[in-house]
Amino acid sequence: MSLALLGPAVASAQTKPGAPAKIKVYLVGTFHFSGSDSDLHKGTKTDMKTPEMQRELDELVGKLAKTRADKVFIEFKLNDQPFVDSTYALYRQGQFKASNSEVYQLAYRLAKRLDRPRVYCADAAGMLDFEATQAYAKQHGQEKILEGAIANAPQDSAGRLIAARVGARQSPAKLLLMPGGTLLERFIRQNTRAAELAQMDAYLLDFARIGGGDNYAGADLAGEFFKRNVRIYTNLLRQVDVAHDRAVVLVIGQGHVAFLKAILQYNSLFEVADVVPLLQAK
Repeated sequence: MSLALLGPAVASAQTKPGAPAKIKVYLVGTFHFSGSDSDLHKGTKTDMKTPEMQRELDELVGKLAKTRADKVFIEFKLNDQPFVDSTYALYRQGQFKASNSEVYQLAYRLAKRLDRPRVYCADAAGMLDFEATQAYAKQHGQEKILEGAIANAPQDSAGRLIAARVGARQSPAKLLLMPGGTLLERFIRQNTRAAELAQMDAYLLDFARIGGGDNYAGADLAGEFFKRNVRIYTNLLRQVDVAHDRAVVLVIGQGHVAFLKAILQYNSLFEVADVVPLLQAK
């Protein structure tokens, strides 16, 4: 084929617009500042209102503001949106006395720094019946699997064999609740791949082994949590401006991040943007 004949095709290829950029999703995994009674890994309250913690929050938010996110999403359910709208409006005017929660201390602060008019609710209800899984494990001699899942320290023979093959595993509780370090250092630590892998391993290498025969107590537990995260993703999907949004931030409990990344990994509209380099940048 002559170069003359190739010319139009080459020109067409050169002028053809590239694929539109995906919407970046920055998943900010957080510990619950006031602790949690519902999470598997219970935390204790960290007083975020001290002058030092307020300074560290400002430092953290300064890093996260580099996302230039068009929207900030939070771990509040959709029916909380009217409350969020009213309190965030007051917060922007300096008229809302924020409690200790990461929603107010971190997400509201970030949205205000970005000068965004609204904060968006993304959480969804789930049926995480840990008690049923726990009861099955106790009735069928699988308590040690459950203990290993929570501590990420295998207590049963199969768990030890897995550990021998894959090597040392991180404990989600240790990564989340480890004292010491600045707030920024804690957020870097709990948003690493190691922290996400620790959460996934607890569900996929431990909980998934609870059950037997046609009983899938542990797998069902993991499945219900995955379903909740698909719903959270759906709430985000329904509220983005597909035509204009370039980046969004979701501030959410760290245990959700690995599941949400798994959902977003194969997606033509969204891409996961790693938050750690932003937090580490000088």
